Amino acid sequence: MFVVKLGRFRYPKAVNVTSIHAFSEKVALVTDGTTPIGKAVALQLALQGAFVIVGVPPSGKGDPAIEALRALGTLAFAVDADAQTPDGARTLLDKVETEFARLDLLVNCLKSAGESTFLVNCKDDALDYFPEGVRPSYLVTKLASRLMSSRPKPKIVNVIAEPTSESGDSAVTEASYSADLDTTEWFSRNLPDSFRVNAVVVKDANESDYLDHPEFLRPKGTVSPDDVARVVLFLLSPEAVAVNGNVLRLG
Repeated sequence: MFVVKLGRFRYPKAVNVTSIHAFSEKVALVTDGTTPIGKAVALQLALQGAFVIVGVPPSGKGDPAIEALRALGTLAFAVDADAQTPDGARTLLDKVETEFARLDLLVNCLKSAGESTFLVNCKDDALDYFPEGVRPSYLVTKLASRLMSSRPKPKIVNVIAEPTSESGDSAVTEASYSADLDTTEWFSRNLPDSFRVNAVVVKDANESDYLDHPEFLRPKGTVSPDDVARVVLFLLSPEAVAVNGNVLRLG
C-alpha cells in the first residue's frame, strides 16, 4: 500500500475499488471535515481524484488537516459552515452548486451524541423536530438530493456513532440515533432508483467497566478513522452498486 505524506500527516493512498479512476472528477461533499472520520474520508477521496468539499464548523478553524486539504489546490474546498445548523447546511450546498452545479457523492459525517450542538440546542423542542428527522443529516440530504438527482449513480453514506453509556442517558440521544437509521432506510426507498443510500455505524470504546475493574478487563479497541474511511469509500464505489438501505456496523 502506498502512503502519501501531507505535512506531518500520513495517509494511505491505496483503496480497494474497481478502478483507480472510480472517483476521478466525481464531486463529493463531506459535511464535517474536522471529525477524525471526516478528515480521513475527505483526504482519501481527494487522493483518488475526486473534487471534495468539506464543511468546517467554527470549532475547526485552523485545523492542520483542513490546511492539508486546502494544500491539494483545486481538488479540495473547505467551506466555513456548520452543517448542523439549517443556515450552515444551506451555505454548504450553495457552495457546491456555485462551484460545480452537481453532486455525485455525499458523506454525512456530523458530530453525534454529547458533541452535537444540535442536541444541545434542541432538547427542549425535540418532539417538535422529530417529524423532520431529528438529526441535521436529514436536512443536508434533502438539500443535496436536488443536485444529485441528475447524476447517473449518486451515492450517500451516513456515518453514525452508536451511543454508549458514556454518551449520556439522554432519551433524545437514543431517539436521534434510531431516527438516523430510520432516515437512512427511508431515503433509500424514496429517492429515485439511481440513488444508493447506506449507513456506517461506528461503535465507540466504552471504557467505564474497564476503569472500574482494570485488573480483570481489557479496554475494548476502536476502529481507526482510516479503516472507517475505507468502508465508506467502498460504499461510494462502483463495487457497491447493489448495496442500498444497508447498515454496516464497525467495532
